[in-house]
Amino acid sequence: MKISLLENSHSFLKEALDKAVFSEKDPIQWKFAVFYLVQSIELSLKEKLRREHPVLIYSNIDRLENTVSIDQAINRLSKISKLYFSRSDINILTSAKKWRNLIVHYEFEINPKELKPLFAKLLGFLSYFHRKHLDDTLDNIVPTALWEKAIEIFEYSSELYERAKKLFDEEGIDSGLIWVCQKCGWDAFVIQDDINTCYVCGWWANVIECPDCGAYFFEDDCRELQTGDEQYELFCNDCYARRENERLDEEYYQYMMDMQEPIAPFKS
Repeated sequence: MKISLLENSHSFLKEALDKAVFSEKDPIQWKFAVFYLVQSIELSLKEKLRREHPVLIYSNIDRLENTVSIDQAINRLSKISKLYFSRSDINILTSAKKWRNLIVHYEFEINPKELKPLFAKLLGFLSYFHRKHLDDTLDNIVPTALWEKAIEIFEYSSELYERAKKLFDEEGIDSGLIWVCQKCGWDAFVIQDDINTCYVCGWWANVIECPDCGAYFFEDDCRELQTGDEQYELFCNDCYARRENERLDEEYYQYMMDMQEPIAPFKS
């Protein structure tokens, strides 16, 4: 039995929705729901690439073996198909990849308050992508009863976000101090006054100020660098890379200077 890319994507979608509905009784099913939905999205991206040219689904077009990752698919679709992916799209897909990696390779804690809004965001992206780029709608693909239950997930997350926006106004939260939550994907992570909490899913994370550029970043997105004998600091990736390059340049310069030191004359 041969299953096309699109049929494969749709089968993962149906399984994802089925698991999401069942997770109301058994929360552990959320891990399968999110995993299957990410797989459906990846296959849908590949299907769009396949319509451009079949070889584009392979990571190396000279060796037709492994297929592209989500990042490679987005890159090719942006450059070759001229598809536009918004900042919100990129952020939610980044969150999806992180969750799939956790589900497959690590221990992780299942928190429906985080996974349910994330699932809704991913489903929204897939729905838009199908309508916009694959000339179909998810309600035509998914059985009616299952789709109606899936819509409730959308409504749940939208309600949480609307309540979050109301709190932003009531608490005087500066819109420039609201980030995309790395857990649920909604624009609701508040860093103002060291709140550092998502108003949709409740996720808390440490936020630091890069000592070089002064910008703020999630601690997990920063890298530790030795700045003294026994002193270490966290830097954003750009500043970390710059400092590392400077250190390597300095070591190379010192090495070249040492090589040029005159050899002491031999004394009998």
